[in-house]
Amino acid sequence: MMMHMTLGSNDLVKAAAFYDAVMPILNHARAPIKLESFLAYAPISGVSAGEPMGQVDATGRIAPFLCVCRPYDDRPASCGNGFHIAWRATDKAAVEAFHSAALSHGGSDEGAPGYRTNYSADYFAAYVRDPDGNKLQAVFYETGRTAGPGGAILSHVTLPFDDLNLGLAFYEPVFATLGISRLRSSEDPGEDFAFSRNGAEAPVAFVQRPFDGGPAAHGNGQHVSFFAETSAQVDRFFETALGLGAKDDGPPGVRPDYTQPYYAAYVRDPSGTKVQAVCKSGK
Repeated sequence: MMMHMTLGSNDLVKAAAFYDAVMPILNHARAPIKLESFLAYAPISGVSAGEPMGQVDATGRIAPFLCVCRPYDDRPASCGNGFHIAWRATDKAAVEAFHSAALSHGGSDEGAPGYRTNYSADYFAAYVRDPDGNKLQAVFYETGRTAGPGGAILSHVTLPFDDLNLGLAFYEPVFATLGISRLRSSEDPGEDFAFSRNGAEAPVAFVQRPFDGGPAAHGNGQHVSFFAETSAQVDRFFETALGLGAKDDGPPGVRPDYTQPYYAAYVRDPSGTKVQAVCKSGK
């Protein structure tokens, strides 16, 4: 469902020290990217297999990977309120190690390891912020979850909205252009709306209000990239998003600076969060 997530950093030396320590606990390693302003972390099996940006799974998609970089607009990086990335951990010990390593390498505590029974009885998680303030999570599900492509690696991302009905009205038709649909049909917008592909319980995109009760805000350098099967889907994603109040952040087209084929479009949702659709099939 997702190809990659991007986080902004104002100090890549500190960021590298942090992520080089934290990501191996989540079975990721630094990927071979020859750019001084760019860090990438991909599933270890993909890195060892020589894939520069992660592991190709059984569907032909690249398993979700993480980019940490200076923002493309050359302005300072910032973290949005309500945006975070949650990876799946292999067990409770990995969640605890993730939290400890983060705090030992320039991160800060956002929620100590423990059960979050308000989500489910088997939800064991920890939350941290990286040296630039980006919020991250590791979660272990004791009873497992139904995983779609990439779902064994990534649990979820959160997309912040103050008005959840507005978020639903935007993302339901926009995600539909990529074959992504609402995971559950609750009409109560008290907490969130969840979206996945083919009913998978991971990975999931949550449209939700920020946990701290403050206003939703986008971060500079943060964005999420979603897979498209064809370039026509990318076009529809872009046209639908703009028709529902998104702002153009990069029209559909080939991006020659990336590994080809790479046909993509970028928008800012009504809350300002940057989202992308990308087709790598060449269709």
